[in-house]
Amino acid sequence: MLIRTNTIAPLAVILLSVGGCHSFAPVVQHQCHGASLFSSTAAAEQKDVSKLPLPPNPEKKDISELPLPPNLGMNLYRNIRDTFSYLSNPDRFVADRSAKLGPIFLAYQFFKPTVYCGGKENVAEFISGTELKNKVIHPALPESFVELHTKWGALNMDATESMFKEARVLFGDVLSSREALEQYSAAADREISDYVDNLAERVKTNPQQPIYLAPELKSLCLQIFSKIFSGEGLSEQQMQQFNDYNDALLALSKGTDQYKKGKTALDELRVEMLRRFRALDDPNIPSDTPGKWYHDQIFGRENFDNEERIATGMVLFIWGAFIECASLCVDSLALSYKYGLQEKIDGVREEYATRQATGLSSSDPKFWNANDMPYTNGILRETLRTAPPGAGVPRFSYDDFELAGYRIPANYPVMLDPRIGNMDANLYTKPEQFEPLRWVPTKAKESACPFQGSALNLGIGSWFPGGFGAHQCPGVPLAELVGRMFITKISNEFDAWEFSGEGLDKSGDIDYVKIPVRIPRDDFGMRFTLN
Repeated sequence: MLIRTNTIAPLAVILLSVGGCHSFAPVVQHQCHGASLFSSTAAAEQKDVSKLPLPPNPEKKDISELPLPPNLGMNLYRNIRDTFSYLSNPDRFVADRSAKLGPIFLAYQFFKPTVYCGGKENVAEFISGTELKNKVIHPALPESFVELHTKWGALNMDATESMFKEARVLFGDVLSSREALEQYSAAADREISDYVDNLAERVKTNPQQPIYLAPELKSLCLQIFSKIFSGEGLSEQQMQQFNDYNDALLALSKGTDQYKKGKTALDELRVEMLRRFRALDDPNIPSDTPGKWYHDQIFGRENFDNEERIATGMVLFIWGAFIECASLCVDSLALSYKYGLQEKIDGVREEYATRQATGLSSSDPKFWNANDMPYTNGILRETLRTAPPGAGVPRFSYDDFELAGYRIPANYPVMLDPRIGNMDANLYTKPEQFEPLRWVPTKAKESACPFQGSALNLGIGSWFPGGFGAHQCPGVPLAELVGRMFITKISNEFDAWEFSGEGLDKSGDIDYVKIPVRIPRDDFGMRFTLN
């Protein structure tokens, strides 16, 4: 069964739910275009002073006279216009408004005043002190999302509390550590190989048949991450339950059938995931059994013995990972065609051949090391730069605070938006160009590209494809691992691919679902040519 929903939770939410590296080896020769991721303690008994007035804080800066961030007006007319303009085309809205007002500005989003924060210096200032010092940690999300995300989801946690810190340590262990990526690569390699083999058979049978990648890759990634985190795949009914859960996150209220259906799906999935977890409790089960490595990271971990926390975590990991990876895989193929397919294919193939020459099998986790595949990884990073899945989750403070010389009023969410910096020519030379060599160090090869390696080491605040700050997404390395496997296997099986003409906008460009996360529509079609 194919998941065909177009309602998807925001990217920064994705792997936070249960919540670059640039030392590259030699790569292929290319010509650059345009040379030109609870414990609580009892409080000591003390006198109740909660009703006494707080003494003045001489260290607290008076910011009452600071201006608001630049804006085009704050009134009912602007509220309605901004909200619908953003809903219609968020990329264009952010680009136009930042061009007029600068990298930090105030506008309305979903009928609420929201501070859009971009630009390297502004983002660096926010995450380096402003965020936690001023407790800008409360998510501005619908009630339905907060409820279904549960108290175990890191998105709902105070970043200063112990339970959140426990979750972040877990994320580092099971999502982005070298050991985790090596453990998961075998499962991903098998699933992707089977998919590409099946795709090749379909293309051989009917070369003109359009392939609708978005729903197919959502289903593929659901299966990959279900096997990684639970040890088993998903039935059609279980995939639909993940679909129903995902749809319910943005339900208008908890009284809707959409919300109730998603809540039922979550409850049933929790029961199933706990069953799978307990099936792996026996210490004699071989360590290479699917799901066993993840199980052993949780089993016996301090404060992770609550069965609801265990089961919910598994659901949220699977849900979070599948859409991020599906989006990256679909877009990397689509944009490689849009921006000059043959050079991209040749580059990936040459890099694959270099890896094969090492004698490593593609089933060996070390084969897919990002440091050894900088050009292939560069395609994925350019995909995330030129077509970011979305912005970070807006978060607010209960008090006024200062950011970049402006007063941010209490309850005004701040949203870190990568789209602003990603198109900053001061950071990325000719930012409108799709150039994987930006991410390849010059020491790796000689090239005529004048800005090869220029995206490396730009500093804090310049690159945050999965959100940023205390709640940043820890799953980008995992998504890139799956993406490297996918685009490499596709490039070595097919000679070319192109748009079929379906799922395009009036200009012939890719028609995306852009709210709340970017991914080509389910009717976006491509055709493939076998080698």
